[in-house]
Amino acid sequence: MSDPEFFRFTDAERRIFRKRVRPRPSEWAARNIVVQDGPYAGSRLRMDVTPYMPGIMDTLFQRHIEEVAVCASPQISKSELLFACLFYSMEFFPGPKLLAMPDEDTLVRAVEKKLLPRIKGSATLRKLFLRYAKGALELADGSTCYLASAQSPSQRASVSVMHLFLDEVDLYRQLAGQGAPVTEFEERVISYEGKRKVLKISKPLGDESSVIWVTVTTGCDELRRWHVPCPSCGTVQVMDEAHVVVLEDCRDPREIKRRKLGRYKCPHCKYHWTDHARNVAVSRGEWIADQPVHRPRAVGFHLPSLVSRFVSLSEFAADKVAADDSDDDRVKRDFKNGRCALPHKAVTMESSEANVLARRAMWLPAKTVPTEAVALTCGIDTQAKSFWFSVVAWGPTLQGWLIDYGQISTWEDVMSLVHGTRYPVLGQPGTDMGIWRVAIDSGGNATEHEVLTRTEEVYAWCRSRGEGRLFPTKGRSRDHHVPVSWTTIDKLPHSGRAIPGGLQLYLLDVNHLKMVLFKRLTAEARQPILLHAGVGDDFARQMSAERLVKDKNNKLVWELLHRDNHLLDSTANALACVDDSWSPSLRYMLEHQDDGDASARADEHRGGDTPSVLAQAASRASAILANR
Repeated sequence: MSDPEFFRFTDAERRIFRKRVRPRPSEWAARNIVVQDGPYAGSRLRMDVTPYMPGIMDTLFQRHIEEVAVCASPQISKSELLFACLFYSMEFFPGPKLLAMPDEDTLVRAVEKKLLPRIKGSATLRKLFLRYAKGALELADGSTCYLASAQSPSQRASVSVMHLFLDEVDLYRQLAGQGAPVTEFEERVISYEGKRKVLKISKPLGDESSVIWVTVTTGCDELRRWHVPCPSCGTVQVMDEAHVVVLEDCRDPREIKRRKLGRYKCPHCKYHWTDHARNVAVSRGEWIADQPVHRPRAVGFHLPSLVSRFVSLSEFAADKVAADDSDDDRVKRDFKNGRCALPHKAVTMESSEANVLARRAMWLPAKTVPTEAVALTCGIDTQAKSFWFSVVAWGPTLQGWLIDYGQISTWEDVMSLVHGTRYPVLGQPGTDMGIWRVAIDSGGNATEHEVLTRTEEVYAWCRSRGEGRLFPTKGRSRDHHVPVSWTTIDKLPHSGRAIPGGLQLYLLDVNHLKMVLFKRLTAEARQPILLHAGVGDDFARQMSAERLVKDKNNKLVWELLHRDNHLLDSTANALACVDDSWSPSLRYMLEHQDDGDASARADEHRGGDTPSVLAQAASRASAILANR
């Protein structure tokens, strides 16, 4: 007879009551998560490919850690890191969670293309998942993972969560009259003191005011960087873009990529690392804090693309050379933000009349094309009673020379300038060059006859006399992701669809173009613009009519010093004509010059006449755009 004071649990009951062994997050992720896209699709999450990931994951789930912020470049497996931490939280930390994305479209795409396929592709994760309802994932243990867009205040209100996952926080935009999205998301975890976890991941955008950069540098107790040993001398170091070099001092980004000329030069032993040597060094690296703190609450991590095997040293070096050789602040910013995961500080600028006149090339007469020039562009600023124009000659590397400017009165004068004017080439008697592309401001002022506005006149003349050379433009009221974009304004009346071959209006980011123009008018410019010897005070005064300053919201804006800025606007339009975002770009056509020359020589032998390479490329691009 058994003793009534004692009883024995069954084996099944023992399994239920036994305390779960909680493995390290990185070990659990490597065993249970299956990659669904990219070059390693179908395999388990490989920590040897991204050796810096385990340290971040394991840090987040340490008992004393409440917040982890990761400032990282693209192509560094940020998404895999975010989802791996979320899945580990689902498995071992029952309770409400929230995953936030910059906007609704990004959220839906991330859930349907990344999150759900990863859950369904893993046997372990399938057991956790119950259903996907609108705005939330319901889990088998009764927990909920809320899904929120930073653009929707209602999705982050009236909900309290234990773990918070914020993706690309620098893309969160604060709407007028509302609070900062990141701050409001962080308020959701206040009630879970001692249990809360916050993970922020983003690429930095802009200058030092970047949300993720401020978080990792001033909002965290520690900032950790990935230290790697040199494969040659063994010295442990942080990889820095200053030590990326190019063999043979090549300055052509395309050739650097094609011939794989990028190397990393160890600052201690001067050994040149190849991609393989870099990958070996990164695999042996470790996270080390700049200033270690005992039991930190918040930890920041900095991850540039230099440590990623998905970005070759040659790609990095090519982008560095392009940024160094460019006066385009956007190119420099993209390199700093994207490749280096660092903020980029835009410099305020202004120009004086004396500085503008100092850029005169006294060897270049007015209305004369330099020998090196390959194309002429013209920018026209439209006023109520007249037109201001600037004509710029461009070299193969986009160095420029202002060869003509002035004011004309009638549309007949405009057509004569655009289609009839030929400029002699310096030192080549009998050789001249016409204007290749013209950007005319579509204006908006009323005309003297008050029948048509200037905008309507510009559209009418471009339709009837544009001839693939004269294009209407309009300045954007705010910054845009590309300097030049276009839209078809001729549309069918009922469907609203664009008419094939209809008139295209080019939209210009004038703030960006003026910034590039001011930089190119400096002595330090990589792609300088020089002025002909006859440039006078009238041009200099209008070019210095504006300056770039910071407003009360710390945003860069152009301040008008006096009203006469017409030549500044027309020269910016001429610059837009050769920007890489205007299709077909001058750079694109020059890259295909060799192919065109070969075709021309072949036709010459056959006795045929061949149009110029610029004309061929422009014709092909115009046909493509017309049929879109």
